[in-house]
Amino acid sequence: MRLWHVVGIFSLFVLSIIITLCCVFNCRVPRTRKEIEARYLQRKAAKMYTDKLETVPPLNELTEIPGEDKKKKKKKDSVDTVAIKVEEDEKNEAKKKKGEKG
Repeated sequence: MRLWHVVGIFSLFVLSIIITLCCVFNCRVPRTRKEIEARYLQRKAAKMYTDKLETVPPLNELTEIPGEDKKKKKKKDSVDTVAIKVEEDEKNEAKKKKGEKG
């Protein structure tokens, strides 16, 4: 093999790696000033949108649930499961039965 064969094979190898990386990571260079400005505005809008989303409080703080007793309001971090609700219902039924018998 001659030197130009080695250089040609090496350059084809490097070129194929660059093309593969550009296809995988979608790193297309913008062609016009309009495209560059449009991408800048798109990134800026996306950043503003994510910043606004961080300031929005959770839904349960924005709305009141009808029939919710404020005295029995639980901690914000606790989440009731079905098993906990069933146990509470059973306890309430047991208290009602004791009240009817006594």
